Order: sequence, then structure tokens, then C-alpha cells
Amino acid sequence: MAFLDDLKKFGKNITDKGKDVIEITKLNSQINAEKDKIKETYSKIGEEVYKAYKEGQSSAYDELCAQIKEMEDKINELQAKVLELKNAAKCPNCGAEVAKDTAFCSKCGAKLN
Repeated sequence: MAFLDDLKKFGKNITDKGKDVIEITKLNSQINAEKDKIKETYSKIGEEVYKAYKEGQSSAYDELCAQIKEMEDKINELQAKVLELKNAAKCPNCGAEVAKDTAFCSKCGAKLN
């Protein structure tokens, strides 16, 4: 009978361990969700600081904002080169990529040059 009692205890321990693993997984998932919320909030803070910078409001983050502006300018320059290689342009109304010889934007219907 002792063998069966030991077997029951072993089974109970495995069940308890399984429940613990499930609970730990749930808790880790909640922790990661909270960390994602923090990252999202950091991003929102950064967006607000950059908006203020673009509007000419001075802050302690002007240097970083200037770096972002340089990166955006570089991205725009590179995108222009890509469009040139594709013989395409951007629609001035919606920003969609259109062929240079197109009269109207296929996305929004705006008249092109």
C-alpha cells in the first residue's frame, strides 16, 4: 500500500508543478504585456516631445530631436532616389506611389501634374 500512496503523492506533485508552470506562464505574459504598455507610453512621450520641437518649443531634448530630423531627411532623400529609379512619383494628395506618366492617382483619383 505504501507504493500506491507514494504514487499518489508523486502524481499530486506533478499536478501541482503543472499548475505552477501554467500560473508562471500567465504571470510572465502579464509582465510582458505591462512592459509593452511601458514601451508604448515611452513612444507617446517621445512623439509629444518631438511635436513640441517641430513647433519651435525648446526643451532638453532638442539635440535628440535634431538627430531625428536629420534621419527623417535622409529617409526622404533615399525614398526620392528609389522613386527616381522606379520612374515614379508620390501623389501630392494621398502620398501613394504612382507612375510619372500617370494623369490621375489610382488610389485617390487626384489629378497629377
